Formats: sequence, C-alpha cells, structure tokens
Amino acid sequence: MRRTLKMFVLLLAFALVAAACSSSDDSSDTTVASGGTETTVASGGTETTVASGGTETTVASGGDAVEVTFWHAMADDLGAVVDGLVDEYNSSQSAVHVTSTFQGSYDDTFNAFTAALQAGTAPNIVQNFDLASQTMIDTGALLPAYQVMPEGQADTFIPAARDYYSDENGMVALAFNSSTPIVYYNAEKFADAGLEAPADDWNFSDFAATCDALEAAGTEFCVTFGQVGWYFEQILANSGGLYFDNDNGRTGRATEAMFNDATGVEVFTFLTGLIADGHAPNLGNTWSDTDSVFFAGDAAMIFDSTSGTRGFQDNAGFEVETAYIPHSDSSERNGVVIGGAALWLVDSDDPVTNAASWDFMNFMVQEDPQVVWHVGTGYFPVLSSLMTDTPPELAEFWVENPNFVTAIEQLATTKTEINGEPNYAVLGGRSGPSPEIRRLVVEAYSAVLDGGATPQEALDAVAEQVKTILADYNAFFE
Repeated sequence: MRRTLKMFVLLLAFALVAAACSSSDDSSDTTVASGGTETTVASGGTETTVASGGTETTVASGGDAVEVTFWHAMADDLGAVVDGLVDEYNSSQSAVHVTSTFQGSYDDTFNAFTAALQAGTAPNIVQNFDLASQTMIDTGALLPAYQVMPEGQADTFIPAARDYYSDENGMVALAFNSSTPIVYYNAEKFADAGLEAPADDWNFSDFAATCDALEAAGTEFCVTFGQVGWYFEQILANSGGLYFDNDNGRTGRATEAMFNDATGVEVFTFLTGLIADGHAPNLGNTWSDTDSVFFAGDAAMIFDSTSGTRGFQDNAGFEVETAYIPHSDSSERNGVVIGGAALWLVDSDDPVTNAASWDFMNFMVQEDPQVVWHVGTGYFPVLSSLMTDTPPELAEFWVENPNFVTAIEQLATTKTEINGEPNYAVLGGRSGPSPEIRRLVVEAYSAVLDGGATPQEALDAVAEQVKTILADYNAFFE
C-alpha cells in the first residue's frame, strides 16, 4: 500500500546557546535559542524565563506550568515505570507539567502519530520505535536533537544507540528504551539434559544439537518464539546479512530488499524449520502466547527482548538464564542491531513549549532515570558513563542479576566495524516503509508453514513487493 505523507517544514531554526544536562536532583536550566531569542525552562529550579524580541517573561514557581504532551508505547509493568519517571519529573519542578498517554503497541503509536500529524494534533514528544526512524526524519515535523543538545552530549550515548538514531547531521532523536533480542532458557532443563550454558558464538548447528539434547531429555519443545519480523532481522544481522541495498539504506535510500539472498534464506530456513520440524510450536504472529509456553515448562528456550528480563526472572517458577542469539553456519558472529525506541521532539512552533519538551526528554536520559528504567525493566542503559564509571549500586545489581548484563555484553561485542569500515549489517536496515515491509516478512512465515512455499520462494515474493513499496515511497523525495 502506498503511503502518503503530509510534509511539515520547520518554521524556526533552533541553535543551542546554553544547556545543562540535569539529573533528577539538578537545579540547572535548559536554554534553547531561536533566531536570537532565548527560551529558558527551569529544571528543579523556581522559574521559567522566556526572552523574545527584547521582552522577558517569567513564570515563577507556583504559576502556570508549561504543558507538554508525551505519547508512549509502554504497557503494563513497563508503563508503570514510565509513569513513575514522569511523576518524578513533574514533582521535581513547577515550570513544566508532562502528561503521558499510552497509545498502544509500537505499531499503534506509530499509526496514531502519523494520523495526528495529518490532523494537526500531534503530541510534543512521541516515543516511536526503531523501524519508524526514516519516516520520522522524513516528516519534516521534528526539532532534531542535534539542534538543541549541548556540544558533546551525543557522545555520552553508547555508540550503537547514538549512531542508530543519527543522520548525516547528528543525533535526531534521543535513544531511551534500547533493547536487543536474547535467548532466555530454563537452567533446570539444561542441567537435566547435561548441557552447559550456550557459547556466545553458537551457530545454527549448535542450536540444533542443543534442541536434540533437550528433547531427548523429555522437553516437548526446544524453543518457542513468535513469528515476528524482529527475530529474522536480528539473526540476519548477526549472520552478516543486509536487509536493504545501499548499505542497508545508510548511504542512500533503500531501493530493494537484500534479505532474499543466500544469507537471508539460510536464516529464514532456520526459523521456519524450527517450527516445521516440531522444535517450536506454531503460535503465529504473537509476542505473548510464547511466554505461557515457556513459563509452563513446555519449551526450554524462548527468543524475546531484553526488555522482558525483569518479567522472565520474576515470574518463572524455575531458574532462568540468558544467552546470545545464534548466527548462521556460513558466517561468523557479527552482533545485534539496536531495537526498542527513542524520544522524538515534535516542533510545536512555540519556543517555550519546545524548550519545556526538551527539558523533559533530557531528564529521561540522565543517569538516575536510566538506572531506574534499566533495573525496573531490562532495557539497557543508553549512557556510556554507566558502563565505564558504573555506580556502586548498579554494579552490585549486575552481580546479583547477571541476566541483565547479557544484553549489554552482546551489544558491546558487536562488530560495528570490520577492517576499519562500517559493518552496515549491524547498523540495521533503514527505510520509510520499514513497518510495512516487516509485516510482509511476517506473512512469509505463513507462506512457508501453511502455504507450502520454500523459504527462497517466500522471500523472493516479498522482495518483489518491496521494490514497488520503496519506489512509491522514494518518489516523494526525488
């Protein structure tokens, strides 16, 4: 389906005059300059000062707060942690009041946001997922982070998160909830089968041997996973495969799919084969039904997001341990692509609101909120400082909860460069219609498992559709 986008033009070019990265107990200000005017929003202080055209307006503590709307896609326990951070920010100062609203899944939030842009009712800040990055940039409706963040702040983010949400000018959005897929496994079933912890660089053959041992020891299913596009994308990247041409859409707009080449077919054969051969139940496109199979002890392993670490660890009636995702037999391990979502600042055409919105976004990526977020969920911290100068309480938490460290180490050992050149496979594929293309890959599972197509035939059929979808989208920017 051809996507139509209503293009928005930024009316004000914002340049940074002075800003401070405030933690939850910092009383410094955030200042954004626009065309020579200054907009200051206090963070933890007592007033907001706005200078415009030589006129200064002060909003004192106890006065009317600047209202900021924030849409997010975090449900249930994850949403509770988000709401807690929003409450903490609101109670830390009186200049800004943030109202957060859960919009549903990533897809729901993405669709709601694009519809709101058309209607002129967009929020000030939206949490949008990784696949939406190119579309978000293409809307022209954003105030890019690089225009308002202090010099050097982008370098405080872990490189993978920084680079994923950057264009040629710099960081466009603030990585907030970053995740990667990992393998959760029932340590008791592994012990019963005489298995050690999986190696970090295990390949498809190693995985198959593990399945044989687990099933021989009485496990009904070796593994469970939903037929979602993310696992295919991630295992493809770990196997060194590209999703799109033009270096995964990173050095030019993607014009065709590359995931139907030999590497992609090997990965898709592995995933569909696990189901077709009875090593995994056929549960369709789901994120939740797989959990019940794992918790019931019917499957010894599950592919899932690091964001579920807290839930898996707390809710299983057995010891859960974690491992890296596997890679193809024909490749070495490459690593993983940043998943999750980022915070995007929507240009409100009002310097006061923009500065207030930025102040809240900036709060969410400071050390204290990131530690709260990580410990409460399993999403890993996006700040390099928490890895290199780890606070004692976080270091102690990692010692006591090693499952939370697996994702960090899996990402840290990802090969972002090979022979001094960018490894575009692990930077991830980027295109405007990526969410639509992911849905087509999901349908390819059914073509193989229910329709009798080979993995090559199913991926080739999707690739043909992708050419048209990309051509239609790219035509808006020629």
